[in-house]
This record gives sequence, C-alpha cells and structure tokens, in this order.
Amino acid sequence: ETERAWLSLGKVKYGPSNTEINSLKFRRSLYIAEDMKEDQIFTEKNMRIIRPGLGLSPKYYDTLLGRKVNQDIKKGTPIKWDMIK
Repeated sequence: ETERAWLSLGKVKYGPSNTEINSLKFRRSLYIAEDMKEDQIFTEKNMRIIRPGLGLSPKYYDTLLGRKVNQDIKKGTPIKWDMIK
C-alpha cells in the first residue's frame, strides 16, 4: 500500500512541458522601446513589457532599471543578458 502512495506522488519536472513550449512565444517579455547607445542607462522610457516572449522575463524589469547596456541596440530588440553591463 505505501508503494502505491509513493507512486501516486509522481515526479518533479522543472521547466515548461512539451505542450507549453509552443505557447511560450505568447508570453510577455522585455524589449527596447527607443534606440540605445553603448553605456546608456535603462529607464522606464526606453524599456517596455510586450509580446512576444523572446526577451527576458518581466520579473527582471526593476533589476534592469539603472543598469547600462554594453552595445548599441535598436528599438524593438528583445533584451538579453549579454546586452547588459
């Protein structure tokens, strides 16, 4: 009986399931809202949370405010970690 109870708990799996992978692009993410030059600081004016979900998660919005970019970035580009100093 206890073996059946343990089996009913299932297994822990982290990350999106196979059925969720296709819907990830419909999530929101962080994008550049204005052209930015190297060493320019992220502000509320030059960063937006929009779809599709190709950039960083919106949970990093406050983390990025005040940080600098390490390259010139065009408007409409999804924000990635390798763009940040």
